[in-house]
Amino acid sequence: MLPSQVCYCGKVAKIQTSWTSSHPGRRFYVCAQKRCQMWEWGDPVMCNRSKQIIPGLLRRINSLEAEKKKGNSKLKNPWFWVSLCMFGVILCLILNEDKGTNGQL
Repeated sequence: MLPSQVCYCGKVAKIQTSWTSSHPGRRFYVCAQKRCQMWEWGDPVMCNRSKQIIPGLLRRINSLEAEKKKGNSKLKNPWFWVSLCMFGVILCLILNEDKGTNGQL
């Protein structure tokens, strides 16, 4: 956790996160009221390896979240559930019919 900072106008500064490719995930302070021009890094400089890896990890996370959202939207679709129930009823009828004949023609 970063320590609190006070901006130039005397208010507690707000912590934000940079998502640029040159500073992915690096936190910085800004004026919460946007009155003064206070801007200051809160985290130390990242090594080059971190700068290379983090954007790819973020893309992967975003891709997986989009896939999950797409999958969840299918489950929320009422026609999906109606189709599933109809399939179940038809399957039960077919299996029940096979049991009723016991192999007789």
